[in-house]
Amino acid sequence: MKTPKYSWIILLILVASGMINQVDKIIIGLVSVPLMKELHLSPSQWGIVGSSFFWFFTFASFILGGMADTKNTKKMFTWISFVWLLVQFATPFVSSLSLLVMTRMVLGAGEGPAVAISTSIIGKWFPNHRHGIGFGAVLFGATIGPAIASPLLISLINGYGWRSAFIAMGLVGLIVAILWLIFGKESPKEIGLPAFEQEEKHSLIHSKVSWRQFLPYLFSKNFIFTVLCAGCAYWLLSVQAVWFPAYFTKVQHFDGKTLKLAVSLPFLFAALCQIGFALLSDRLYRKSGDIRKARINVAGITMVLSAICLYLANALSSSSISILFFILAPGFGIVILTLAPAMLMDFFSPKNIGKAQGTYVALSSSTSIIAPLVFGYLIQYAGTEAIGYGYGFQVTSLIMFVTGLLFWTIVRPAKQSQTTVKPEEQAIM
Repeated sequence: MKTPKYSWIILLILVASGMINQVDKIIIGLVSVPLMKELHLSPSQWGIVGSSFFWFFTFASFILGGMADTKNTKKMFTWISFVWLLVQFATPFVSSLSLLVMTRMVLGAGEGPAVAISTSIIGKWFPNHRHGIGFGAVLFGATIGPAIASPLLISLINGYGWRSAFIAMGLVGLIVAILWLIFGKESPKEIGLPAFEQEEKHSLIHSKVSWRQFLPYLFSKNFIFTVLCAGCAYWLLSVQAVWFPAYFTKVQHFDGKTLKLAVSLPFLFAALCQIGFALLSDRLYRKSGDIRKARINVAGITMVLSAICLYLANALSSSSISILFFILAPGFGIVILTLAPAMLMDFFSPKNIGKAQGTYVALSSSTSIIAPLVFGYLIQYAGTEAIGYGYGFQVTSLIMFVTGLLFWTIVRPAKQSQTTVKPEEQAIM
């Protein structure tokens, strides 16, 4: 079955929402220096601010993401979009650490299920061989958004104060939410087209099951190591969002044009990696039909490369070469987040993908709770801020390297079973 033309309209709106979603996350890093100064926050307190976004993010991913299997995803996406708007317009009024943490918690709760809901929507609108580009496009928006917005927001912050950045993103988010209300559809059936019957080549759960029946399947080695590998990416991305701007300002002493480039170029390269590796992965999948060759090998290799780049960025003394590797590391690291949803669509039935995706995001993103706190503690209690950052980057690169190798080696798709058994008696891998 061909992909309906209207599918691309749905995808464009999801991409725009992904752009808004990610920029909403990284604004806090862009305003870190003036906001820490105004509220008199220490590095460890700023680590709490960075971590607080993910306190409810993981919970919402698990609960609301699972609901995407049974609830109307158009309505769910509409409601979480309005939560994003509420927080952006409320944040300029914060005047204390507790209020700032509260806004980050609410934003995390609203953004937590976004990936699972988007995955469910894409699964309804695109066939299997388009899943890589579908998920990759949404995550492409999530990375190209900060690349485009960061220089503009830094100019706004420098000219009109940190509050202007939140107001500007609130207005942009309002426009995208209105477009979704007008053009968003639940499935092709709403425009008179047949729904896709998704292939279930590797999944052994061929019917919708309850949470109680589904949870045992999450203990497969494929799912566990996919979560661990994605957790490394979330760790690095949370550090990038919360600490990179302060690092470039306080340690590298960048300002003006150089700071804008140092903040935006990692997102630009990450966007190119996402769309490029998604296209490569889809092409390999169409040729081989093997998710190990098409998805797992690509994600494992790029995670190892990301770890090496991050280590070199910290180890090299030349600032210009160091920044080059800081640009490369997040781009390679984020590839697993592009390909994991497509892998999960093969590991699990589309009837249960909301549960699988929600659980995957909840567990893997939990590393983002820890990472800002670890960096904040190291920066505050090391001999100097530069030494503290160095310790943090070394720990991160080591964890990424080991986990990437394990993922690459251990994760293997299941062979399709020829025996029909009851869903509650089946094992995934």
